[in-house]
Amino acid sequence: MADEMDAAEAQCIAGRMLADTEEAGGVSCVLVGDPEDYGRWWVQAFQSRGLIEDGDEDAALAGNGPIVVPKDGSTPYRLSSAHPAREQMKRLNVAEGEV
Repeated sequence: MADEMDAAEAQCIAGRMLADTEEAGGVSCVLVGDPEDYGRWWVQAFQSRGLIEDGDEDAALAGNGPIVVPKDGSTPYRLSSAHPAREQMKRLNVAEGEV
């Protein structure tokens, strides 16, 4: 699709999502690595700024699932941290009929 967003746009959206969370009193976080392409979705990892920039292991997030950014511009959301992102995205593809 010509109107699908690219990885850079997905990173901007995920970054805004993290900034909104921080403004609401959440932990300051940064994006980690490039978003992974899962067909209709980008999946972007993140971690606390304290761990990534300062090496403070006590600041590491636990239980933070990555951010899913739909390529069609739908509302982004977070995956669970209970299962690997790849497994969750595979289930989502099956549920959406995109095996």
